[in-house]
Order: sequence, then structure tokens, then C-alpha cells
Amino acid sequence: MKVHQFQLVLCIPIILFLSESKVASQVPSGNIAYVRGDTEIRLMNSDGTNDRQLWTFKGIKKDLGINALSWRPDGKELVFSSAHAATYSLYHADLYGIHPDGSGFRKITNAPDRSEFSKFPQGSVTITFRNYQVSYQQAQSSAGIFIVYIAGSAEPQMITLPPGASKTITFKSVADFGNKAQAIVAMWGKYRWFMPGTDVQAGKNIKAPDFTISGDGIDLFGAFRPTWKSDGSELSYRTGLCTVNRIPANPTVGEYHYEPMFKGDPPFGSCNWDWAPTVALADQIIYTENAGEGSNIYQMKAGETHPGKLLTAYSDIQYQILNDLHWLPDGSGLMYSTVNLFRESANIFKYDFKSKQTTQVTKLENSFARKFSISPDGTWILYERAPTNDEDEGIDIWIQKINGGSPKLLVKNASSPAWGR
Repeated sequence: MKVHQFQLVLCIPIILFLSESKVASQVPSGNIAYVRGDTEIRLMNSDGTNDRQLWTFKGIKKDLGINALSWRPDGKELVFSSAHAATYSLYHADLYGIHPDGSGFRKITNAPDRSEFSKFPQGSVTITFRNYQVSYQQAQSSAGIFIVYIAGSAEPQMITLPPGASKTITFKSVADFGNKAQAIVAMWGKYRWFMPGTDVQAGKNIKAPDFTISGDGIDLFGAFRPTWKSDGSELSYRTGLCTVNRIPANPTVGEYHYEPMFKGDPPFGSCNWDWAPTVALADQIIYTENAGEGSNIYQMKAGETHPGKLLTAYSDIQYQILNDLHWLPDGSGLMYSTVNLFRESANIFKYDFKSKQTTQVTKLENSFARKFSISPDGTWILYERAPTNDEDEGIDIWIQKINGGSPKLLVKNASSPAWGR
């Protein structure tokens, strides 16, 4: 992994709507967070003032950077998904939290953060890695060169392990997180193999169970697209394979938490979902499924078995792409962004629960509305506008009223908008 020195550069975003004082005065209050270059989180007031860098990391790379943001419902913490520490974690990307003033940085999934390891007593662990992939069958494990790591270790290690080979190595200076197993992981690119690991013991060397590598591993095994429960007690996220998990907002340090959002078999293609925003709706979620008769949005209680209540179809065709999905802040409906039939553009739509009517909110042609965020009062939206639906180049953030009005360019070269209180 290449490490680059970073410089703090004064960035002056292009904020067009401020030139129109009438429009600016109508924008509700709050903090707007966004990502620039996948390597820094920036924060500004909702009127466009006080744009500043909130967080970055020395050596962070675009392909191992920040990919999503989510405000805690009370606006007092911003959670983000980042792969900047991919070689120091069980996950390719983990969830982190930070306060709007830049304080309180914490690792949430697979905590604690590497910066805190020195606070714990240290031990060492010896592990034998075995590549059980047979030489005449090709798989990701045939690569033969892996980065390996045990949770709490000061550094990962690189090993050469062709099919049929084995190698024993020792990790020194491993933080002891208490009486619990600390996970072991092997990595090759975006693929991972892992096992629960072993109980590290301070002042001792522990021989861990042998670690077996074979087959293709898990693609993008990590925590992406964080969403908050309305009372701030839980977070949820998806893996690279769009399985959705939920965790406490403050999980026990040193423990691996895994609780599926769906009981039984998860819905296919459920890459987008959202917790209900109000106390009255409590544990309700909305989510997508696109392998049934068409591509649909459902509602159900978190932790129950799919299918829930069918709300609306966003396409009559199976396997259609939904870019993003959110409840309206008052719980009266939802909004989603999706591509058209020929995937020539993507727009944002509003669905009202009472009338069961769908209204198109944006009117883009040959352009794509992707991730979006709704203002806390439910009257405005921020959204990514991109030249393609899949690539992460040329993305800008636009703003407009939900019930109509001309969209305005807010910030150029920016992504993942999140509007908090």
C-alpha cells in the first residue's frame, strides 16, 4: 500500500444558490456533510457558509477511502464507512463516528481503532496458514500472496503461500481485548478469508488454530452504507454482497457483532433500506427486493422474515437498479432514485403512503441522480448528479425543493451528501 503525505488545501466549493438570497433564505437550518475525492469529509452550514474539512487520514487512498455518510438523528454524530484501515481490520471497510466539531473520533465496527491498541496489555500469537486450494483448480486463493492479520496486532504481515503450501508466522505485540476470540483474516485484493481466531493472553505466546485458505473468499466483506435507527440506539449496514446487518450504536470493544436485519433468507438485491424516522413507526424498515415479479419496495419490522408489506414497484422488470432509498422525515412516504428502462438517466421519485401515488421529483436527461439526502424538515433534497450511474468521476452535489423549483448546483467534485440537524 502506497503512503502519501497529504496537505490541507483551501477548497472553495462552488455554491450557486447563495447568489440568490431569496433561495438561500428558504433553506432550512442544519449541517451538510459531504465527501470530496473519497479521501476527506467536509462540513458546511446549510446556507453554504463555513465550509471546512471535518476528517481525513494521512495516507488515505481514493480506492481505499470514504464511501458513505449518515447523521445520527439528533445531529450530534456523523457516522461514515471507510476502508482507510483495511489491512488492520477483519473488514474491508468499517464504520467510524465523529462529532460535528471534529472531536470524538471512534471506530464502531471491529473496535477499537488501531490508535488505541497501546492502551491494552500485549501478547503474541503464532498461526499456521495453509492454502488448501488444489493447483489444478483456479480460484482467488490461487494467487499465492496474501496479507494476513489478527485483530489487535500492531502490523499486518505479507506471506507467500501457493496452493498446497503452509507457513507458520508469529504476530508480536498483539493487544489483548479480554476473554474473547480475536479474529484472524487473510486478504487478497478485495477478497477475504477469516475465522473467529483465538483468545490473546497478555505476556504469553498463544498458538492459534490453523488457518485455512481455499476457494474464492468473500468479496468486499465489510460495512457499507450506514443507517441509524430513529432513537440512535442502533446502526445498520450492508456488506459488499448486499446482506444487511445491525449493531448497537456503542458495541462492546473487542467483540465481533453480527445480527442480520432479516430473519431467514434475506431478500435478493436488498442493497438499499432505511429505518423509520419516527417513534410511532418504531422498528419499521423499508427495503428493496428485485428478484420477484418486478423490482419492489417493501415495509416490515426489522428482524422479521421477508417478504413484508409490498408498498410499490419501482420497475416492472426484475433486477433493476435502485441507487438510494429514504423515508420522508415525517414518515408519510418515501423517496428513491432509480434508472430508467434503458439506463440512460436516473431520477428521484416520491411515493406517498396515503394516496399511493408516485411523483417524479428530478427531471434529468442523460444524467444520473444517485445518492441523496432529505432536509430534516422534509422540504429540500441534496443529491449526487453524475454523468454515469456507475463511475465515480465528475460527480457534483445539487439542491432543490422536493415539491418543485429549479435545481441548483451546490458543490462541484463532491459526493455522498448528508443533511443533519
